[in-house]
Amino acid sequence: MIYAIIIGATIVFNIFCGIFRVRQTKLGWKLFYIHIPIPFIAWMRISSGVTWKFIPVLVVVALGSQVIGGKLPILREVSPEKNGSENNPAVTPGELPEEE
Repeated sequence: MIYAIIIGATIVFNIFCGIFRVRQTKLGWKLFYIHIPIPFIAWMRISSGVTWKFIPVLVVVALGSQVIGGKLPILREVSPEKNGSENNPAVTPGELPEEE
């Protein structure tokens, strides 16, 4: 039962980090935030008495959850840094760019 709780918490934490990760520039300093769940998951594992042999399972679950979170359409906006500039907004469906 404790394994399911730890895996569930890992999934929840990392899905939100995956959503955040997709919206950031590659190798930016904000990508540090995707590592925030690691101490919490480690603390849950250690305090519950789960052995170190469970770490590879948690790593696979964490990576998979971040990939899934990155593919979710929730809050999937392109940040200005990723878009190229602030003056280049994305064109929404039904909106045509002005002709010069």
